[in-house]
Amino acid sequence: MTRHLSEMERRAQILRAARAIFIEQGYLAARVEDVARRANLSKGAVYFYFESKRAIFDALVDEEHAVTISFLEEAERDTRPAQVKLVELGTRYLDYFAGLKTPPRFFLLMSEMAIRDEDIRRRVNAIHQRFVDRIAEVIRQGVDEGVFAPFDPLAVAQMMKALIDGLAGQSAVGVRPDVERLSSDGLRLLLMGLLPGRPGP
Repeated sequence: MTRHLSEMERRAQILRAARAIFIEQGYLAARVEDVARRANLSKGAVYFYFESKRAIFDALVDEEHAVTISFLEEAERDTRPAQVKLVELGTRYLDYFAGLKTPPRFFLLMSEMAIRDEDIRRRVNAIHQRFVDRIAEVIRQGVDEGVFAPFDPLAVAQMMKALIDGLAGQSAVGVRPDVERLSSDGLRLLLMGLLPGRPGP
């Protein structure tokens, strides 16, 4: 007997199917019928959970960032020194990208659609800014604690977000990060650049 799926499980089933279809066909060419067929559901069943193809795409955008945003939310609640928080954040991102079972190709599709569609671009930019603002808070804390040099926290955060996006892009095409190297010398290089007393340019 087929087990009855909960609403959450059914939504997850549709999103898994949609992610695969969008990656294979591209968002613009994909149809809700294609998603339904991949999920072994009727088109009506898909529309019961999602009102449109865009609603499915938006849910996938949120899902794409849910785990990594949770890292930042935990850092925000963390009361330890900024230097410890920054190292842990870096390690968690490295472990996350290295541990993915499949390459995060939806990340690249999302970026491609942000170029073509103004609404998606605003959505992706808002998520980007959320990352930057929260990383900047960690940097600002370190500056206030005197463990980081008085750099502009937003500038440092934007650079760190670019590094994270680079890891995501590399992972999307199958280049997994070398966690051992990056979590030692890679993070050490980053921290050394932030420490006070270093010669300026």
